[in-house]
Amino acid sequence: MDRSNRYEQPLTLLLLDLDNFKHFNDTYGHIEGDQVLWRLGQVVKRCLRETDFACRYGGEEFTILLPMTTSADGAVTAERIRTEFKKETFSPVPGQDVHVTVSIGLAQYKAQEDMKVFVHRVDQLMYQGKKNGKDRVCAEP
Repeated sequence: MDRSNRYEQPLTLLLLDLDNFKHFNDTYGHIEGDQVLWRLGQVVKRCLRETDFACRYGGEEFTILLPMTTSADGAVTAERIRTEFKKETFSPVPGQDVHVTVSIGLAQYKAQEDMKVFVHRVDQLMYQGKKNGKDRVCAEP
C-alpha cells in the first residue's frame, strides 16, 4: 500500500473463499479437506506472476495482492483462478468425483485508503458473490 501510494501504481486485492467447504469437510473429513486447500494453493500459484503475493487468510479463505494491477486486470486473474480450480476433480470416496468451487471478491486500492477499509470492501464483494449464487468473481462496478 505504501508503494502504491508513493509511486501512484495500482494495487488490487482478491479474497477467495471455498464454497460449501464446511459441508465438504463434514461429509468427507478434514484430511480430504486439506487436499482441497492444498490443490487450491497449487492452482493459485500457477495463475500468478512472481511479483504477486498469495497466502491463506484463515480457514478456507485466501488473499492475493496483485501489485501494479488494475481492478480490470485483477478480474482476469481472478476468473482464471476460478475456472482452473473448477476443473480440479477430487475423489474423496472411491468411484465418486467431486468438484469444489470458489467465490472471489476483488477491488483496487484507493489512494490513502485505510487497510481495514480496503480489506472490508473486498470481503463484502466476496460475500456478495456468495449471495448471488457462489462460484463467481465479484468486483466493484
